[in-house]
Amino acid sequence: MPNNTKRFIEQINDISRQLLSRILLVQTSLQPTQNESSLESTEEQPSNEELTDLVTARQILITDLFEQNTSEDISSHMSLLQEMLTLDSELTTNSASCKQEIAEQVLNLKKSKKVSKSYQNLIKNTNQL
Repeated sequence: MPNNTKRFIEQINDISRQLLSRILLVQTSLQPTQNESSLESTEEQPSNEELTDLVTARQILITDLFEQNTSEDISSHMSLLQEMLTLDSELTTNSASCKQEIAEQVLNLKKSKKVSKSYQNLIKNTNQL
């Protein structure tokens, strides 16, 4: 049974690393470049479905780990468990940061559209005079 526990934790850590790398790709793609809008998707950017699938798979494995293994089995793999906790902390931090960056960009985009619309209305009204 302990080998099964080790396998669970290793799979969780592997999926956590995959998820973290995808989140970092999203964060990188959010950085504005000279030639393209920062909200445009790139080919290397993971899809929402891919991110959702990884989160779901990770959650299922974590649930199964604690439902199917004793605390003694789990605690016998402290180094892997510590890695899991570290990855979880990184995921939480990077996800929150990514969410904040996206929210700021959406607000900036909305402001930009309002300014553009106001300018177009001003030109339209000026032409009518």
